[in-house]
Amino acid sequence: MVLNNKYLFLFLTIYSTFSFASDGLLKENNRIFFKQGNTKIFLFTDNNYCFDKDAFSVEKLTNDNKKYLFVNHTDDCNPSGKYEIFDISENKAKKFYLSPLYDPEVDSTKKQIIERFKDGPVSYTRTYVLKNSKYYVFEELKTLASDLNLSTVYLDKTPTFYLKNDSNQVIKNLEISSAKAYFFDENLKQTKPYIVRGDKVKVDNLIKKNNLIYMKVEFKGKNKITKGYIKLSDVL
Repeated sequence: MVLNNKYLFLFLTIYSTFSFASDGLLKENNRIFFKQGNTKIFLFTDNNYCFDKDAFSVEKLTNDNKKYLFVNHTDDCNPSGKYEIFDISENKAKKFYLSPLYDPEVDSTKKQIIERFKDGPVSYTRTYVLKNSKYYVFEELKTLASDLNLSTVYLDKTPTFYLKNDSNQVIKNLEISSAKAYFFDENLKQTKPYIVRGDKVKVDNLIKKNNLIYMKVEFKGKNKITKGYIKLSDVL
């Protein structure tokens, strides 16, 4: 009987040690901590923090041994909402330079962070890539319609625009959905020719001017080929 008690005591000691050593979030007097083993790291103070001890992940974002903590931090208890990022490599929390991200996914192999969010009915997907030890926005996808997205790629100072489908393939041929779409010349001045709903065009490239996106297209009519620019809004 004494032997059994010893085993019971040993079991409880091991169990309590593992329980205490497990990682998780803590809330004490409106202060949020990350408990890592026997270490407690202060993150932030929030009187209305929607507490979920498992709403976090530890990721490797850079090419060194630093560890980064993603902590769910939303007002509406949404588990796939806004995430704060902290560098916890030195057992203290240092805010990551990126702004809080919505519903982020980390690809540690490709060194990418993918962020997804909505602004009303419009969905956005942003891809951040690691370059010179910093993360930058590489591409933003904006949903325009079913299987039609506007891609903005930030390789240089001037962004490049593409139309892509939901499989991330560049769209080269498009059907006009508006009642009438006028052509514009190289100076983006409206001309007389136009195309109508159901007409199909070949898309060469996209440009942006005065906050409007124009597509350079080619339309094969019955008797001639018409080239020029049309407003992206005229295909929606």
